Amino acid sequence: MAEVTVDIGGVRTAIVTHHPDVAAVVAHRYAGFLSSAPADWRVEAGLRPEGLVPLEDVVVRSGGGPGRLEIERHDFVATLDLAAHAGTLALGAVDHVAVDTFLRVAYSLALLEGGALLVHAASLGRGARAWVFPGRSGSGKTTLTRLSPDATLLSDEISIVRLDAGGPRCHGSPFWGDLARAGENTALPLAAIHFLRHADRHAATPVTPRAALAALLPNVLFFAAEPALVARVLDVAAALVEAVPCFALGFRPEASVWEAIEHAA
Repeated sequence: MAEVTVDIGGVRTAIVTHHPDVAAVVAHRYAGFLSSAPADWRVEAGLRPEGLVPLEDVVVRSGGGPGRLEIERHDFVATLDLAAHAGTLALGAVDHVAVDTFLRVAYSLALLEGGALLVHAASLGRGARAWVFPGRSGSGKTTLTRLSPDATLLSDEISIVRLDAGGPRCHGSPFWGDLARAGENTALPLAAIHFLRHADRHAATPVTPRAALAALLPNVLFFAAEPALVARVLDVAAALVEAVPCFALGFRPEASVWEAIEHAA
């Protein structure tokens, strides 16, 4: 029996398996996010007997009771018990893509309990503070990241934002995008949220919490439909945009955009 524990956003998950190749994939893919501390969650991982199945996208459905969910894609099937902080994972393909997809879904739920969200956003640290830049594909997340070689990369694609008694923070994320590089495993105070768009000049325009919430929600990664979980997402997102300054950031692909970003915050 092998056990590998990953620590993502302050939540530790032990992946327990009889298959050394599964443990090796997890240990290699999340090398910067491993932990020897006691786990908060436990997932028993194995192989899916039928291998790959013809399923187009991730499907999340009720698992037969409150807080019990089933997750399926062509390359895995899984269960989660939110109350027990436990789950199972059966891989049709033993590779990092299947494991990563499962963990993105699992962590969108596991982090929510502690007031954290997975957001389709780039996040960067400068001067011991973090900035988060939500936006759909093509909005400029990767461009801005490449324009910021002196910044600490927290994520180029899927960011972790948390609001708790310690205030708003952004955690480094192993869930990458085009850069194919994990963020730094650290957490920084969150200075501001900037919603990206390409423009002919740099301009950071303040937006109201209500407008910020409307812009943020389409970028929150969340796959479950249970009313209580959806309500919790709305509560966390609403509290976040009330606690953090939010801006609409138009920018040209030039490093000087940071003058507008830091001046606004």
